[in-house]
Amino acid sequence: MQVQQRSERDVCVGDVRSLIHAEMDHAYLSGYFRAPELEELPLLLATLIANEAGLPAHQAQAAVSTLLLIHHGLALHEEIERLAARDNEKYRQLGVLAGAYYSSKYYRLLAESGQIALMGRFAEAIQSINEAKVELARDPYDMSMGIERYLLLQETVYGGLLQGLLKACLPDRADLAELTEAMVRAAVLHRELRDHATTPARTLTALLVWQHGTSEERRFLKNLSRTGAETRLLSLHVKYGTSGEVARLLEKSLGLAEHSLRAFPELADDLQGLIGRLSDYQPVTWRAEEG
Repeated sequence: MQVQQRSERDVCVGDVRSLIHAEMDHAYLSGYFRAPELEELPLLLATLIANEAGLPAHQAQAAVSTLLLIHHGLALHEEIERLAARDNEKYRQLGVLAGAYYSSKYYRLLAESGQIALMGRFAEAIQSINEAKVELARDPYDMSMGIERYLLLQETVYGGLLQGLLKACLPDRADLAELTEAMVRAAVLHRELRDHATTPARTLTALLVWQHGTSEERRFLKNLSRTGAETRLLSLHVKYGTSGEVARLLEKSLGLAEHSLRAFPELADDLQGLIGRLSDYQPVTWRAEEG
């Protein structure tokens, strides 16, 4: 029986991939932007939630496809600052339009599948995501933000849509909520380790330096927007072991995810593989020492 369920779920994931790629395809926009690679974590977790809720195949595919289209549409909007660095105004405008094109399709997909209530949940999630982005962007050099607040905002941006789907389909499933929360936090922490240790702005590792630092080091952090000074910033990360601290938080989240995953053997291989990839990190301090 488990083999049959696993096969049905694999087909659902494959069908969702095909549907999303078809919806993202646009002859004109594709000449400027390559369709994004589908993020594995929201795809797998959204598929798990839809299947656990017992949604008919067409509704499950529409719900998961919609979530991924919105997710990647909002992510493309995040690229606007980088697009703004280009001299080609047309390219910048098309970047905005491409993000809106991906995310706007959710109205049609959910309406066609009769999931009006889910449309409202996703609208609420989009509002929460945008509010979190505004708070994070308001003063990206303010280091007084609490670490838990920072993580909550990042998790809202990354996992808000999954939480919306969970609330709409299975609001009382604590096991799925625990798995989703652990996986989303692990993804956020992995990204912090991978991308942000030398970013001259507020990041988790910078907040840890602020937490441990001296008055002079805090003044240095306040002036990062004007000075940059990546070399000194890296030396502070090494001094306070910030990458190792984030790595320990990541290992804790992955441990919680593995524990929660035991309740879902039909998707264990796929999610276990993802956990393995999230475990494959190399904190920036280690890279610096090797160099």
